[in-house]
Amino acid sequence: MLKNKKIIMFLALILVLTTAVVGCGTDGEVEEPEENEEANGDETPVDEEKTLVIAMPEEIEGTDVQQVRWDNLVHNLLYQPLAMFDLEIKDILPAEAMNYEITEDGTVITFTLAEDAKFSNGNPLTADTVKKSMERYIEISPYSYDFDPISEIVAEDDQTLVLKLENSAAFLWPVLTSVYGAPVDPSVAEELGAEAFNRDAVGNGLFMVESWEQGSKIDLVKNPNFKTYNPEVENQGPALIDKITIRFIPENFTRVSEIEAGSVDMIVGVPTENVDTLKENPDITVYEYLQTGIDYIALNPELPHLDDVNVRKAMSLAINKDEINTVLNYTVKPRYGLISESQLAYDAETEEELAEEYAFDLEKAKSLLSDAGYEDTDGDGIVEKDGKDLALSMMVALDVPALKQSAPLIQSQLKQIGVDLELREYESPYIKQMIKDGEFEMATRFFWWGDPDILYYVIHSSADLPWGSETVDQLLDEARYIMDMEERTAKYSEVQKATIEEMPIIPLFSEYEYMAARNDVTGVKVGADGKRILMNDVDKE
Repeated sequence: MLKNKKIIMFLALILVLTTAVVGCGTDGEVEEPEENEEANGDETPVDEEKTLVIAMPEEIEGTDVQQVRWDNLVHNLLYQPLAMFDLEIKDILPAEAMNYEITEDGTVITFTLAEDAKFSNGNPLTADTVKKSMERYIEISPYSYDFDPISEIVAEDDQTLVLKLENSAAFLWPVLTSVYGAPVDPSVAEELGAEAFNRDAVGNGLFMVESWEQGSKIDLVKNPNFKTYNPEVENQGPALIDKITIRFIPENFTRVSEIEAGSVDMIVGVPTENVDTLKENPDITVYEYLQTGIDYIALNPELPHLDDVNVRKAMSLAINKDEINTVLNYTVKPRYGLISESQLAYDAETEEELAEEYAFDLEKAKSLLSDAGYEDTDGDGIVEKDGKDLALSMMVALDVPALKQSAPLIQSQLKQIGVDLELREYESPYIKQMIKDGEFEMATRFFWWGDPDILYYVIHSSADLPWGSETVDQLLDEARYIMDMEERTAKYSEVQKATIEEMPIIPLFSEYEYMAARNDVTGVKVGADGKRILMNDVDKE
């Protein structure tokens, strides 16, 4: 896990230089990826084809990363960005590109591609095809605003792609280094049309689509044209595994039973209640990583009761997050700030300061309610003001186990200070829409993204939450464009403190996530955030 801001520093080392060139060799020189003879099929008989079976809870929306609203391991296998964060999220490494350069002011980024780079179908992967792919992303992606900082995309020649920015934009890098920043084959996308291409997209990743049986599974075969310049993997050519079948199994019990029985080799999304059991199994390895964000309670400060900041702070102080962690079997990390260790710009000192200031304190919580004019005058255990009980309702995400399980405990904890809290369970998308419409009092929510710029879409006055602060807006606007990581971290510390002071949301915890593999599967590398799962060196004994 990331320990402090020095570990998560990804731009301070590379973006403050006049030109920073990242590559596998020295002085910008990059060694050609080594081909793996066995992976190329030269020495592997057909009857010895290596197949990996992976089970995951959610089915993909589609194979075209430019159309989907969320990604998972399938897209990780189908696409490779030009560059990517390392496993510790502290540096940016080459991937599809052999190297890259960035000017001192951060407004020009140049990627150099290999002469023989290809998509999985064998079509040339050139600077021009990447340019067209990016232009398509801007045109059709639900996240097209990700590329807003880019003012011009230039293909100087077949190997040289130049991105020109109006201003330096630190928040662009997590997009460029994600699967959303990876190229699709624009010619095939145009030929097939959006719907057909979303079923059988052509990318540049370690694997490519063989078939997709919706509601059941997707079969992937290794990409014979794959190359990477990522120095974190030994095998920089085609995969050692010939085929991966990914089964969509939403039932937790079934996924766990199948890996225990050996009918699947890996599972994504290990249920927290099964983590200890799988860890005790000598035939299975469990991988742990921390949520890139937090789970929290959103409050509507525009409504009665919640329009008083003392009431909001009192409820925050009355929630015992350590007790919640115990109930959840220590599968979460209590959170007092808005950034987790697996995100960029995390600052341990800021988290400690907020943890001390907003630690569980029933007496202080009751005092704040009293200052706000709330007293239990009729002795029924619920405080009231002007004859009205402090009664609220909280929308609970029933599809987020940690939030669903912790909600009754939060209800009982708030009752200790005289708050009558009603719980109502809904699916997360519905809750999100209700927050956007302002039709809620309290609601459980979450966010996952490696860059703290996600806070712009959570707490900025232009976001869905019915709350705004000129001070916080200005801090968020400034933080987006700070390239020096130390300065950026300091700015996000200001963002957190200013936001928590007004308490429009109550941070609860960051979730630990788990995946598991049988021990005959070797070479799995999982990043600190769980998003970087490198399968290049994966083999099956």
